Amino acid sequence: MLQQAPALTDEVIVALGLTALALLLFVWNRFRVDVVALMIMLSLIVTGAVTPQQGISGFAHEATVTVALMLVLAAGLLRTGAIDVLARWTSRFAGTSELRLLLLTVGIVVPLSAFVNNTAAVAVLMPMILGLARGMSVAPSRLLMPLSFAAQLGGTLTLIGTSTNLLVAGLALDLGVERITLFQITPAALIVAIVGVAYLLTIGRWLLPHREADRDLLRSYELHDYLTMMRVLRTSKLCGRSLAEARFGESLGLQVVRIRRAAGHIEVPRGSTIVRAGDVLVLEGKIPDIAKVQHDEGLELLHSELDFGGGAEESEDVRLAEVLVPRRANAVRRTVRDLALRARFGVSAMAARRHGVTLQEPMGELRLQPGDMLLVQGTAGALERLHRESGLVLLGAVDLPTMRQTRMKIAVPIVVAVVLLPALGITTILVSALMGVVAMFLTGCLTPDEAYREMDWMVIVLLGAVLPLGIAMHESGAAAWVAHHLLEAARPLGLHGILAAFLLVTTVLTSVISNAAAAVVLAPIAVAVAASLGVSPLPFVIAVMVGASNSFLSPVGYQTNTMIFGPGGYRFSDYIRVGAPLAVLVIAAGTFAIPLFFPFR
Repeated sequence: MLQQAPALTDEVIVALGLTALALLLFVWNRFRVDVVALMIMLSLIVTGAVTPQQGISGFAHEATVTVALMLVLAAGLLRTGAIDVLARWTSRFAGTSELRLLLLTVGIVVPLSAFVNNTAAVAVLMPMILGLARGMSVAPSRLLMPLSFAAQLGGTLTLIGTSTNLLVAGLALDLGVERITLFQITPAALIVAIVGVAYLLTIGRWLLPHREADRDLLRSYELHDYLTMMRVLRTSKLCGRSLAEARFGESLGLQVVRIRRAAGHIEVPRGSTIVRAGDVLVLEGKIPDIAKVQHDEGLELLHSELDFGGGAEESEDVRLAEVLVPRRANAVRRTVRDLALRARFGVSAMAARRHGVTLQEPMGELRLQPGDMLLVQGTAGALERLHRESGLVLLGAVDLPTMRQTRMKIAVPIVVAVVLLPALGITTILVSALMGVVAMFLTGCLTPDEAYREMDWMVIVLLGAVLPLGIAMHESGAAAWVAHHLLEAARPLGLHGILAAFLLVTTVLTSVISNAAAAVVLAPIAVAVAASLGVSPLPFVIAVMVGASNSFLSPVGYQTNTMIFGPGGYRFSDYIRVGAPLAVLVIAAGTFAIPLFFPFR
């Protein structure tokens, strides 16, 4: 029998109003998620929904600190080349079979995501998968969606596989639920993962789109439409002037992306580069601007085809590559000119694609969005610096040098120890992760500067700032009020039906807002529902974990889905067609698997 409905007090109205505001701002996507989180934190403090101490408590919360430490440990594995070993092994055994490559992709990312943050796992594996796909003439669309979905399934296997698991566990602990240990969720999540992987390898594989991989970067970006070579004549007023003085971008509407000089010398242009008579400038721009500069600046149009490979150019190690703009990169909503890629990294941005369509607007004025693909040019060293320091993900076609392969034999045992210590009950995951980070620094596997650069600060700010919302929902009684009315509607469904409802609501909510935001809203309600029913809160808390960590319905619900959107050439409908059946299977499997290991009573 349900208890009497909690009163709708002023405190409940404020907490519910701020929660609704948070959901609206997350869905609107006008502001970055970390900015929204800070706005909500400020609103909670100003309205008195939480005390100032409670408002900032999220930044010292165990979940936030643990996520930061795990990101550092993942960076240590990357810097020592441990992931590269997986790439070489995969390349060796994949052969020429698409199915074998898919099996290896899923077989690697699921267990890897259980111990390395699944977003980091996809970021590391995606360039490898794309390279193998191109070499085998396999469409990336056949591999990248299974990569993302499998990474999400693998991330639920342990407490540290995804930041969402740690966030929900931390919230539950604050709400009086017993501590969830590292592998406690594994048996139930493993059943869900097996069902999901079986679908991806069978029905899901048949539903995947088949969009041919681009065999030629230049042709795929249609650069021949607006990339032109022009020779500098001796009479040109550009002779002896730097590119900055010539103001190609500002006054002429053109960008010099490369300079050919005598004896086959190729130069990646910078603002200080001096233009000489006889230089061949590779210009990017609109046809009218090119025609104008030809007559006004003393340049001779060359009609030969562009050739970016072979001959003397290879000796200069100048190459083309693709980079991806991740969802949380600092480049999002900034123009290409703002990034100053040439000045900072010696790399030229030559073209861009969005959702598989080549963008024809001037590169300098292009305002970047998550999932955009840039075609860039530079030396191997310049591209490596771009990948390491800019926040952009290099997809090809340069092999990134491994920093410290000799430290791999140290980094891997450190991470293994971090996992084993809490698993054996010797210490908590927070303490073992802190020990692991210190060991990484002391052994030279990673430097503190590298750790700061690799840190996803947006995730840290988001977690720290939204945690107080869970406190407000609980202490104000808002969670209990929502739980009562939810139970009134779901009472005919029974305990399993209510659990399925939590999985469904969390899955749908995660598709339109961030998974962390969905977890913060629903975790207090899950605990309140269990209290109203007089049953254990663990099944409902685990349901929120599973639902928030598995988002298959849209490219914006989970960061890994956004990362694969451009490189895979996917459309929004692809996520619905492939992801919706998977979501239904996960909800069904979770409804029966979770109570097996987390009984209601």
